Amino acid sequence: MLEKKWFKNFLFLLSVVLICIGVFSTLNYGPAAGTVIIATGFGIIIITQFDWNEIKVPGLEAKLRNTINDAEIILESLRKISLPISEVSISLAARTGRWDTATSNEELHKLVKSISLELESIGVSEKDILQVKQDWFYYTTWDMCQCYIENIHIYLKKYHDELQNKYDNWVGGKPISDLEKQRALLSPLRLASEEIQRLRNLLWQRDYKEMPSLIDNFLNDCNTLTLDEKNQSALKMKIYGLILIILYLTANYEDLNIGLKNLNLHHNNKITAKPAPGLAELSR
Repeated sequence: MLEKKWFKNFLFLLSVVLICIGVFSTLNYGPAAGTVIIATGFGIIIITQFDWNEIKVPGLEAKLRNTINDAEIILESLRKISLPISEVSISLAARTGRWDTATSNEELHKLVKSISLELESIGVSEKDILQVKQDWFYYTTWDMCQCYIENIHIYLKKYHDELQNKYDNWVGGKPISDLEKQRALLSPLRLASEEIQRLRNLLWQRDYKEMPSLIDNFLNDCNTLTLDEKNQSALKMKIYGLILIILYLTANYEDLNIGLKNLNLHHNNKITAKPAPGLAELSR
């Protein structure tokens, strides 16, 4: 308890001397004379040589230990219960709180952040918290990628309809006699139909982390779109891909609204995007 070592040692020596004097007094003058002095010596040792928080009261330590153990068991049970409940809550919110729905992305983000902080406060690991938020990552990423897919679909549908009209006009309700011409007209039409169907199923049951690269690969392999159209789409893809990487692939970006507010979906299904603050430097 005493901070100065020399003073502590002096009191220890004093207490030893008192105990010795007490023993001498007890042996020569009787127990009554030496008991007080011995007790004083031991009292000084106890007061000066031990830290009070190290003194353990019988029974109290065991009771405190049991209380702490009970609290740990309750807390661990709370963690186990909170994880599935939180996962279901975020999953349901992520499925309903999407574009053009009653629950806004901002409200969904606040809910996810609030749940994350509560789980963190009861000692849930960061790994488990990220696992709880997987559906949120998935559906938000899917929505953003799906809007971009719609942009590609517009180009493909345009070509498909043009090719279909061209073929229908050539047939004109008459028997087909020129099979070579028919094959030449049907080949790009079927290709456009196949690519549209592949685009529709592109993100089905895929990991959200793979979605941007899946779209990018589809665009590179697409034979229906022209190079200029691919370049126009790829330019938009850079913005989307950058936002997706920052928001979801790192799973550490807190301000979801920076990305969402800078993506504008119009009624004609065409997508325009303006870089969020700070994204211009990253895109160089």
